[in-house]
Amino acid sequence: MINNFFFLIATLFFSFHDFHVTHTTFHYNDESKSMEITIKVAIEDLEKSIENKYSKKLDDLLDNQENKNSEKLILEYFRNNLTFSEDKNTKVYQWVGKESSDNLHDIYLYFEIPNYNKNENVESITIKNTLFLDLYDYQTNIVLIELIDRKYNLTFAVDNDTQSIFMNKR
Repeated sequence: MINNFFFLIATLFFSFHDFHVTHTTFHYNDESKSMEITIKVAIEDLEKSIENKYSKKLDDLLDNQENKNSEKLILEYFRNNLTFSEDKNTKVYQWVGKESSDNLHDIYLYFEIPNYNKNENVESITIKNTLFLDLYDYQTNIVLIELIDRKYNLTFAVDNDTQSIFMNKR
């Protein structure tokens, strides 16, 4: 009986570990001719990672007042940890804005690659996603790419932080 009790307690204790995941979407907007990037992350993970990387605290992310210093830190962090390349040419994206989710646990960050040429002659797209991998060994980063008439789902982790998609010629 006592062994069953300890087994139950141990099972419950070890099954309650944190779950850390980001969701990123790269979506080509035909109307604006831009690649729109939406990233959903946990506010706590973003704050912790920025503080670890730059030794600076982010100002309140949920504050709707424009905070240029926080935006610069976030943009720099994401440019260093999330890259999008076509045929080995890295595309530089710009800050658009942020929005808190309804649960106040997550935040949506918006970036874009303006004047994006949806060149159908591209042979490959490569994404490197190391978001929060410095914080958690069990971090998972999910990426959806919506380009032209195709969709690609990729999953990144500590042992798999760079992936390529090879486009088929039409």
